[in-house]
Amino acid sequence: MALVTGAAKGIGRAIALRYAAEGAAVAVDDISLDGAQAVVEEIVAEGGQADAFGADVTKSAEVRAMVETVIGRFGKLDILVNNAGGGAALLGKTSAFKDMAEEVWKWVIDLNLHGTMICTQAVLDQMIERRYGKIINFGSIAGVCGLPNWAEYSAAKGAIISLTMTLAMELGEYGINVNCISPGLIVPEPRPDLPRGTWLRRGGQPAEVAALAAFLASDEAGYITGANYLIDGGRTLGPLPLRSDT
Repeated sequence: MALVTGAAKGIGRAIALRYAAEGAAVAVDDISLDGAQAVVEEIVAEGGQADAFGADVTKSAEVRAMVETVIGRFGKLDILVNNAGGGAALLGKTSAFKDMAEEVWKWVIDLNLHGTMICTQAVLDQMIERRYGKIINFGSIAGVCGLPNWAEYSAAKGAIISLTMTLAMELGEYGINVNCISPGLIVPEPRPDLPRGTWLRRGGQPAEVAALAAFLASDEAGYITGANYLIDGGRTLGPLPLRSDT
């Protein structure tokens, strides 16, 4: 049984669909309940099992109620994917750090870091009791090397990467693996018009991130914990040569 947050579109949707294709029952959570329900309908149409939830990951009561419902219906929760997140661009308020409003900073930290904390705490008791669990957090290349005009997002994602390592240390004795995925440019479909600022000269696809999430949730990744996986086409390796065709 897997719970995927922020799963109405993009990477979260791709992970939910991939887990269902692999045979897992999936709790599809998104603040847009209609969006989550649309993903559930896709899964059910392919013969899979899924339920939609509209829990706000920044609201502890909503998250705990969701987790209780999931465990009540399916008997357990094996996998948590903390995918819900985003930066000031979601509010249309991207800016340099010196111009950033305090409420924007707090909103982004709350959504990304606090949301990860709330969801993880909500699933831990039953994972610890069963001595099994897979927790996959979402960082970003912004949390590794920074991103101009995205200070709030970089700070939140960097904190999530560090949190991942700490949780791996604390939870390893209970058989719980905690890892992080840090994407670079991910686009819903191939976009040849986008700047090709990666060594692979393209943006990534949500399905490629989902494939990594499927591996980390599998028993094949049983000896991996505390790792941060960059999936960025080599973007963080350094700048490309200054050529017009790159």
